[in-house]
Amino acid sequence: MITINIKDIFSLVLALIGIVLVLFLTYYGTRWLSKKSVPGLKSKYMKITDRMMLGQNKFLAIAEINNKYYLLGVTENNISILKELDDFHPLPEGIEKNMYFDKILNKFMKSK
Repeated sequence: MITINIKDIFSLVLALIGIVLVLFLTYYGTRWLSKKSVPGLKSKYMKITDRMMLGQNKFLAIAEINNKYYLLGVTENNISILKELDDFHPLPEGIEKNMYFDKILNKFMKSK
């Protein structure tokens, strides 16, 4: 016959509460740290508008410097200006390509 001991149940509940508390503190602690570290990474005069990874430690980036846009090639040991982008106009903040998916889907559904 199995006997249930109140001390065992209390220990189990206390352990579960401890695990939930550690997860909660970890989540909110990392969010707080990320908000505190971002202002140190921002620049007054430069902004990376977009980037595309090409491989490990290699990517293309579009940088805005003094209201002009430049295509940069970035590797582990080198950063090069590949081209000044004269006709580049970035999308407004918060608009991503995948946000248009719902409009495209609705158009498709209406045509069927």
